[in-house]
Amino acid sequence: MNRFCNRRVWPAPRQPITVVITGGSRGLGKALAREFLAAGDRVLITSRTQEAVDLAVSELREEVAAGTLGTRGSVDDEEDAGSGKSHPQVVGVACDVSEPAAVAAVEAAALGAFGRVDAWVNNAAYSGSFQAMLEQRDEQIEQVVHTNLLGTLLCTRQAISLFGRQCGGGHVFNMDGAGADGFPTPNYAAYGATKAGITHLTATLQRELAGTPVRLHTVSPGMILTDLLLEGATTANKQAFNILCEHPETVAAFLVPRIKSAVAREASGTYTRYLTPTSALMRLATAPARLGRFFDGSGRAVYPSERDRILGRHAKVTARRQAAARRQNGGLALAYNLSVLAGVLVMLAEAPMLRG
Repeated sequence: MNRFCNRRVWPAPRQPITVVITGGSRGLGKALAREFLAAGDRVLITSRTQEAVDLAVSELREEVAAGTLGTRGSVDDEEDAGSGKSHPQVVGVACDVSEPAAVAAVEAAALGAFGRVDAWVNNAAYSGSFQAMLEQRDEQIEQVVHTNLLGTLLCTRQAISLFGRQCGGGHVFNMDGAGADGFPTPNYAAYGATKAGITHLTATLQRELAGTPVRLHTVSPGMILTDLLLEGATTANKQAFNILCEHPETVAAFLVPRIKSAVAREASGTYTRYLTPTSALMRLATAPARLGRFFDGSGRAVYPSERDRILGRHAKVTARRQAAARRQNGGLALAYNLSVLAGVLVMLAEAPMLRG
């Protein structure tokens, strides 16, 4: 049943795609790059410094060479054999996403390396410090706004320009986060304001670009154990992270198949969400079993390093968690549809009794 859904409901592209990922040198961005490479795709990552880019590219290439990244272009391994998928490729370029010239250089680098871009993922973000607005320094607020909002604006504009000129168009994926739904984000005001702005930007451009081959989407990764989240986190925060958070590679394993499916289906306006309200409630209901997953009672980290999770002795555990995340692809849609159908059948069955 899950194989049918993966083939018919959430199909992957038949050929490798080319993806630009901003903020791709660490955290979720690097995990997304790793997952695309595992599917045999071509990836360009960016970071603010060339040193960070070079290190991330080197590590990703090492993982490819070590065989931890395959060419999983399709969910069905037997269909992958002989399908002509290319060896995964990754390159990188330094980019301050708040600088128009630097963003334009990303397009040039991607076209120079791969000839086209199919998807542009605006992942670069900065949280600032977890503190009241009055305590935030000017430079902190500026960096949050410049990276999150201005950076997304400029990168989206560049991608729209590229896809408008490119045969077949392309897809822009913007990241939401705390504040995107309009709810308050105490001690996170600047970050929340930028994410609310990105939600408005994406919705507006979907209207502007309707009927064109340029398609915009939203990705909601939920709470991920990254430097972005942990900056300024208290011991109490970390106990909540035990319940609600996941490692970047687990979330990426869930997101990438759905991103690739949107590209394959030439869909527009998709909203891919990892941590839904229902799944958050389920996590809270099972909170006692999740205590100590990532942090002990004093807030000390007890989880293995990224390298150990990907290449070391915890790699098999990581692979199992990623496989489980990928299998949610299609299965959740089927479960949701069946639940809706069951609800309709119940209402139809009760209708005669209500009339009587």
